[in-house]
Amino acid sequence: MFLKTGRTVLLLVAAAQLLVLLPYSGDAHAQRGDRHNPQWNQDYRDRERDDWQRRDRERDRERERRHDAKTAGVVVGVVGAAVVAGVIAAAAKRERETRERADYCMSRYGNYDRRTDSYRDRDGYTYPCR
Repeated sequence: MFLKTGRTVLLLVAAAQLLVLLPYSGDAHAQRGDRHNPQWNQDYRDRERDDWQRRDRERDRERERRHDAKTAGVVVGVVGAAVVAGVIAAAAKRERETRERADYCMSRYGNYDRRTDSYRDRDGYTYPCR
């Protein structure tokens, strides 16, 4: 009989504790948004969210700026390499043409002077190579 009474009392105590704790299952007073504590109201959470979104937008803008700078750097590098390659090719072509002209004049006239681009004829006068 005591066991049955003890069990009943135990159940009643547990029910009483649940009834006492039941009102506290909601939000805490500072988090309800009734401006009791300005650090926990909705405006504070909105400010935090807005700051987070602003930082996120700034990060995105910085990422895009860096990406654009890298793209511009690659384009400038490619254009610069093409210009340098063109200058080198033009200089090599001019050097090759000069060498071919000198070889032609040397084979045709025999006494060709590269510095003056002329040759001395049998009469003793110098003439430009043609």
